[in-house]
Amino acid sequence: MSYSTTILSQEANLYIQAQGGDAQSLEDLMRMHEGLVHHIVRQQWRGQLSYEQAIHMGRIGLWRAVLGFDPGRGNAFSTYAGVVIARHVWRAVRRAEREPETVLVPAPLPPSVDPRAAVQAGEVQAAVYALVARLSALQRWIVCTYYGLDNQGGCTLAELGRRRGCSRQAIHYHLRKALIALRHPAFSARLRALLDRNSRAAYRDALRVQGRRR
Repeated sequence: MSYSTTILSQEANLYIQAQGGDAQSLEDLMRMHEGLVHHIVRQQWRGQLSYEQAIHMGRIGLWRAVLGFDPGRGNAFSTYAGVVIARHVWRAVRRAEREPETVLVPAPLPPSVDPRAAVQAGEVQAAVYALVARLSALQRWIVCTYYGLDNQGGCTLAELGRRRGCSRQAIHYHLRKALIALRHPAFSARLRALLDRNSRAAYRDALRVQGRRR
């Protein structure tokens, strides 16, 4: 067996392991093909969508491509993944053209909080806000307003529906999609590490949830 054939076989095994729920294989493949995401985003990104949001959607497309790719067919992964990534980025660009922007306002911590606890809480808060900022504009507005992340206090699903002129069920649908995205193994590593939920078992649980709801 030649060296190049060995490399191809090893990469094929990574796809099989990632699709079987192995978080390390998924992470290795996501890192291996990060450049493809940036290449496609530079071609598709425009308008109201921020570059960070475009990269976020491109990585979700990459994640879906990793889980859907069949290395046994002999096709190049970059060809297959390129289509999936471009589709996700383009949809995000179109959504950004018609959805409102939401400003995240971190809540101040009480002065009585222990300094070490305050630092940890601040890190967790920053990680949460960094994740939320990657959502689509509509999902970001729903999450921020529902949970009070805009520092204006929380709001019920029914009230959000009245503001948007839609049903409570529609708001709940978008909120559920947002929460699934926030748990995504491709993006939640920093927050999971801070909350001690960065183990392989925790990632496998998240992957199973993602697989059931795709």
